[in-house]
Amino acid sequence: MNTHRQLSGLRMQGMALVTVLFILTIMTVSVSWLSEEVLLALRRTENIRDSEQSWQMLMGSEAWAVSVLARDGRESESDFLAESWNNLGQGVQIEHGTLTTVIEDMQGRFNLNNMIEESVVDFRPTGDEPDPRIWTQAFRRLLISLDLNPDLSNAVLDWMDPDQNVRGASGAEDVDYLSLEPPYRTANRQFSNVSELLQIKGFDVKTVAVLAPYLVALPVSGVRININTAPAGVLRILGKNLLSEGESERLISERPEEGYTLEEFLQHDMMSGEQDIASPLIAISSDYFVIRSSTEFGRARMKINSLVERKQDKTEVINRSPVL
Repeated sequence: MNTHRQLSGLRMQGMALVTVLFILTIMTVSVSWLSEEVLLALRRTENIRDSEQSWQMLMGSEAWAVSVLARDGRESESDFLAESWNNLGQGVQIEHGTLTTVIEDMQGRFNLNNMIEESVVDFRPTGDEPDPRIWTQAFRRLLISLDLNPDLSNAVLDWMDPDQNVRGASGAEDVDYLSLEPPYRTANRQFSNVSELLQIKGFDVKTVAVLAPYLVALPVSGVRININTAPAGVLRILGKNLLSEGESERLISERPEEGYTLEEFLQHDMMSGEQDIASPLIAISSDYFVIRSSTEFGRARMKINSLVERKQDKTEVINRSPVL
């Protein structure tokens, strides 16, 4: 009898022990799950904090760069690479991160939208207006200098013009794009971004990558090229005859620290006989710049490009785009 009672007691003790172990297991799993949830919540909070801090830093960087450009516009009538806007330093080390600000003169590039006037149906230059074809001819020279087919310019003009008339075998209008998968139509307007070239007949990723360093899509037409900020690859296209790489590099190496005057550039022996073609294409001051701001703060990494227009006494950001 006593033995039976002892066995019964042992069974009850065993069941109690199993129950306790089960409860402890549940509690351990629960605590572990709760710990992971807490850690995830803390991580999300930190990420939000870092992202917000990074954005504020980028906005501060942009505002500072705008003020640099505004001051430069008040103090100088020309723009060249030795100026303060082009020498902002290597970036700033801050607690938990870094901040970098770079300004680039967009008029050191060829503006795709300069060709919009030629794309208009029945356009006829009047008075002293420069022939709008000068920009398309310059673009064709750029294509040739990069070993690309100059007739790609026809498809670019068709992309912008308001009609459906295809310009030769290399042109393309809605009829060409609607047969693709997925189908789409020509823009019939100016470019909003250089990457838009990827949608145009004859342009692939490789072609656009080769062209991109020399191009910009500004929101206006008739924007002249700044000869004191343009690279050799752009200076090559400023005459009727394409300059050699050596000739354009000489224009760069002999460029004064404070830049050429228009007269000095046009009288340079590399521009001999090219003055009439080059004159309506060039300038020594700029109205359009891009501020490239990047920051690393905590776990956040952010970059933005801010297009700045500087007109008379007003300097402002007119477009802002994140860099992925």
